[in-house]
Amino acid sequence: MKSNLFFILLTVLALVVVSCKTSFESQVYDFQLIIDSNTYDENEIKELISESKMKTIVLKNDSVLEFRKRHGGLGSLITIEYTLVDNEIVIDSTDVTGRYIPELSGIHFLYSRDSLVNRQTNEKYYNQKFVKKTERKH
Repeated sequence: MKSNLFFILLTVLALVVVSCKTSFESQVYDFQLIIDSNTYDENEIKELISESKMKTIVLKNDSVLEFRKRHGGLGSLITIEYTLVDNEIVIDSTDVTGRYIPELSGIHFLYSRDSLVNRQTNEKYYNQKFVKKTERKH
């Protein structure tokens, strides 16, 4: 009787442990346009800023991210799966509905808690929490 009770308790404990998900907190990364003021004059800087797209990457959980892009008053949202391998995010070529997304296909990001760096274009996306912390310090 004791061995049956012990087996049932052990089985329930194993099911609870296996079914628990990790506590993944969403992380929001914003693209930051870096402009060298020594290279561009004021009008060129204004033009670069007005032409740049506002891009955001939201890591929703440990395998799904949202890629948000806004240009003027229009925007788009793509939900896509990714894998994290050795501090590198590898984005799938299809979104969660199975549509092929050419602009995100084959993109790799170097991942850290404070930033994402696109390996192909060297675009930098900074974690909103990190940016807010550094702004408070200054």
